[in-house]
Amino acid sequence: MLTSGTSTLKGRTDEVVMEPNETYWNPARKPKVRIVYDNAIDKAEAIRSVAAGDGRVDVVFDVVPDVAHAFRSDRAKIQAKRSKSVLTGVFNENKPNSPWVKPELRRALNLALDRERILKDGAHGYGEIMPVFIQQGRYGSDPALRPFAHDVGTAAHLVEEGGLKGQKVVIVASPTYGRVVDEIIKDLHEIGLQGKAVITREEPPEDWDVKLEWYFDWSPQYPVGVVHREFFGKGGILRHAPEDAGFDRLYEKLLRTVQQPAQEEVVREVERYCHDQAKALFLYSPNTLFAVSDRVGFTAYDTCMSELAETVVKD
Repeated sequence: MLTSGTSTLKGRTDEVVMEPNETYWNPARKPKVRIVYDNAIDKAEAIRSVAAGDGRVDVVFDVVPDVAHAFRSDRAKIQAKRSKSVLTGVFNENKPNSPWVKPELRRALNLALDRERILKDGAHGYGEIMPVFIQQGRYGSDPALRPFAHDVGTAAHLVEEGGLKGQKVVIVASPTYGRVVDEIIKDLHEIGLQGKAVITREEPPEDWDVKLEWYFDWSPQYPVGVVHREFFGKGGILRHAPEDAGFDRLYEKLLRTVQQPAQEEVVREVERYCHDQAKALFLYSPNTLFAVSDRVGFTAYDTCMSELAETVVKD
């Protein structure tokens, strides 16, 4: 029951209050507490409040890895949840004379990456390494797929054969992933490439090579990740690559396959195609991080955005 604030996107107030719904259909799960969403408090201040246990703030959403790693408190903790998102490097195949139209060179960059080290040093280990776009265990994931091996020798050979040795590779990312880019560049140096980081929230320079993008994995609601359509399918809004006839054939096959389990198998075909063609620089699925006061029992919800759906206030 919304008692103040707004339930639309037309405006924003400092505070939104939700009162318990006394007529909720399931008595066993009837809400018992009022929830206040504070839209004005600075996130850093909110995290300090949780850590101090002063009772003003009990849960802070979307804590970044550096802050989570530095968090110290005897009255609160950082909780990590397997997220429904993927961090991937998009190749710029559309720039003039782009080398990334060649699958073997896209594969070289994937083989160059020491993903375990990148995740540990770039994001303090808060994530799950991905072989493709859909997380293992979710609808459409292929249990046989594995992340690209870290194979410096093969990667360096492919780079030299492709005439790229010594060339500059421009990697673009937001400030959130600046440390990740630094770790990727270390691996590019190992195979004879000169990495250059562009850390910005603005439009990247036209000559960028790889851009780190963060997208939801919509696979439980829509049988092939929206990232596939945006990167490779007809009418995709990102269009960093030319049209891909092989992907389009699989996508059309998916649209014509409506029965299970055949539909899920086509989704797996799409995933295998993206892996085999090294359609992206596959990285990891970032954990969703929360700062949580010991005053509450917090369970992050997996299937919707109502993160407080299973949260209880301790006696």
